[in-house]
Amino acid sequence: MVRILCIGDSHIPNRAKDLPEKIYIKLDNLTKEGLFDFTFFTGDVIKFPKLLDSLNLKTKKKLYIVMGNMDYYYDNRNAPIYQKLEVIFEDKDKMTLGLTHGTQIRPRGDHSQLENLAIEKKYNIIVSGHTHKEEIFLTDKGILLINPGSVTGAWSFVASGVPSFIELNVNESTKEILIDLIQIDKRSREIIALKSKYFFQNNRITDSLI
Repeated sequence: MVRILCIGDSHIPNRAKDLPEKIYIKLDNLTKEGLFDFTFFTGDVIKFPKLLDSLNLKTKKKLYIVMGNMDYYYDNRNAPIYQKLEVIFEDKDKMTLGLTHGTQIRPRGDHSQLENLAIEKKYNIIVSGHTHKEEIFLTDKGILLINPGSVTGAWSFVASGVPSFIELNVNESTKEILIDLIQIDKRSREIIALKSKYFFQNNRITDSLI
């Protein structure tokens, strides 16, 4: 199983002082018995090296980070615009995950533009941020669009206002893609996890086996 943490848009200290304590606790609990293999950070960390140091300690292999539009003015301005990770299955089939902040998508988070970008870059899954609105969306062409939202619930023009992140697990044998969207519930203020499952087959992501 390949475990990937998708997280970002912290905007510290401009729009938030720190992550909510419950988010820290949840990340600690998720890594008690094993670290994430990879972390995808969608950008706009702004200036908070403590967060990236913490995520590195929770990541076994590599932390992938891209530059957010606000990072340009701070410490993360040298990060790339795109990153990618290839997952090789037991039958030697290959699935590609791409990471970008999403500044180039107008209007923010537009599904058709994200889908076209993924097709251009040959990504099966594209992880992006910028909207601060958590989302998992499967397009008609079999591209999975993932946005973990803002881990601090930071403000933006279309933000949900909900602190959130995503754990993505890929089974290298069955090609199942298991996703937990983890967020602080607006009413109860407790951590909840919304689960979904997809499959990789014939170079497409599907929500059921054919």
